[in-house]
Amino acid sequence: MFGISEILQKLSKKKPLTLAEKTKILHSKRVDKEVISYLMKRLAYLHINVLGKSEGSLFDLMNNKALIGWCWQTTESAIVFLNDDDYIERGYLHLDADIPNYYHSWICFNYNDEEYVFDSCLDFVCKKEDYYQLLKPQVVGLVSAQEVKEALISQITTPRKVECSSYEQKAKDYLRALCADFYKEYDKEHKNEVIVSGPEDANAPLYRNGSGYQAVIDKGQIRKLKAHFYYTDC
Repeated sequence: MFGISEILQKLSKKKPLTLAEKTKILHSKRVDKEVISYLMKRLAYLHINVLGKSEGSLFDLMNNKALIGWCWQTTESAIVFLNDDDYIERGYLHLDADIPNYYHSWICFNYNDEEYVFDSCLDFVCKKEDYYQLLKPQVVGLVSAQEVKEALISQITTPRKVECSSYEQKAKDYLRALCADFYKEYDKEHKNEVIVSGPEDANAPLYRNGSGYQAVIDKGQIRKLKAHFYYTDC
């Protein structure tokens, strides 16, 4: 592995970099501690459960690499705690020659008149210009924090009804009776959880999201949020 100076020389000569080299550069361009403190403070009331296997704050899960593969759900769960004009971008990243079109989403936010990217799944907090220079995003969708907040609050406060046939309902009732002890604990843990639904539209607020949410909402703002990430929605 090259050191930073060797990697920067490759970059200056426009030689292709590996993902590991790009990662090393982005991590070397440390942002001010106050930027990280700002994010941690804003996201302090977000709690995430990934498949019932990993659970905790966004930053704890990010540090443990537990959010890889959950970019849609993570960006949408986090953006609701940021400013209304911050936004999610969705599109393709050029990670390296082997992965030239990595489909992904990340958060863009403003702090003290400087634009940053928060990519919790790839573990980056960096200036947007650095992110763009190295990963060369091709954006296909963009949605503001305000749009995501409004859509999430709407679905949480007016949850969708899932229509079942009589046969499907009987099967569900039978399963609940057969596994009564399990569902007793499940219902206790997931009381008031609402499963949201997101379409296949990269400009939709809740894109591909089928997570479960429990929220504290006050005066039109989400004060606390517990997100439960599932592989599929209901």
